Amino acid sequence: MEDFRVAGPALRFPASVLMPMLAVVALTAGWLHVDARGWAVGAAALLAGLGAWTFAEYALHRFILHRLDPFRRWHLEHHHAPDVPMRTPLLFSLPMVLVLAGAPSLLLGDPGLGLAFSGGLILGHLAQEVVHFHLHQPEPCREGWLRRRWRHHHFHHQVDERRAFGTLGGAWDRLLGTGRG
Repeated sequence: MEDFRVAGPALRFPASVLMPMLAVVALTAGWLHVDARGWAVGAAALLAGLGAWTFAEYALHRFILHRLDPFRRWHLEHHHAPDVPMRTPLLFSLPMVLVLAGAPSLLLGDPGLGLAFSGGLILGHLAQEVVHFHLHQPEPCREGWLRRRWRHHHFHHQVDERRAFGTLGGAWDRLLGTGRG
């Protein structure tokens, strides 16, 4: 099958994770350079960013990919043919990585915490890309966390696209009333 057609250049998995991987390396190097508070503070900020990503991913999927063109149109193509390899448009991924990398430092007013928090956000984005790829395999595994995520995502694609938006977890779906029911 052919890839979805998107405006402008786009990267296919696994090349689509190259930009977030490089961003995590750059953010880690930046954090090591500017923050002398130690690993515990950086790890806490990174974990907070990773947790925040789960909400960002839910919100992006629910409100951008399902409601805002051209992203909605591209995402609907993905829903209609989930086995077709996806390509991430640079028009979407580049600005997202730049915002995830820069906004926390500006909003927090603390470059060290901001860089570590950004690292967590982008690490979450990276995990979401990898997990989402595996969720579109015939059956990624017979049991465990990935199997539960596969069932959740399969429900979103096959039963009700207005529910089950979380890829890495279902907490936001449960909290915001969009769980599997």
